[in-house]
Amino acid sequence: MGIDIYVEWKGQTEEEKEAQITGCSIKHGHVGYLRESYHGEPYATHYLVAEAFDSDDAQAQIPASVLRKRLPKTIQLAKERLRTVYSRQGPIADDEPAVKSFTDFVELCERIEAETGEPVTIIASY
Repeated sequence: MGIDIYVEWKGQTEEEKEAQITGCSIKHGHVGYLRESYHGEPYATHYLVAEAFDSDDAQAQIPASVLRKRLPKTIQLAKERLRTVYSRQGPIADDEPAVKSFTDFVELCERIEAETGEPVTIIASY
C-alpha cells in the first residue's frame, strides 16, 4: 500500500491517462504520477500537494507556481526520506529517480497549465 498522486487536466487523452498506470513506479512524475510507500515519514507528497490531502474528496487544483515554490523543500524531504526511511548514506543527487520524479511532475504541471490556461487537478489516493 502507498500514496498515489495523479494529475488530471483539460483535454487529457486516454493515452495520457493510461501512461499514469505504472505499477507503483517511483519514477513517473513526467507522466503525472507520484508514488510513496507507507514506510515512514517524511512524506514529500504531503508537502507538495497538501491541498489534495486536506480536501474532502482528495482533489485540488493547485497552480503550477505554488508547486514550483514548494519544489525545493519537496526535494529536501524526498532526500531526507531516502536517508531516514531507506538508510541511504552519502550525497543524494537531484537526478536520483525518487527525487527527480518530483521535479518532472512539477515541470509537467507547469507545461500543462501554460497550454490550457488553467491549473491541473491533483488527485491523492491513499
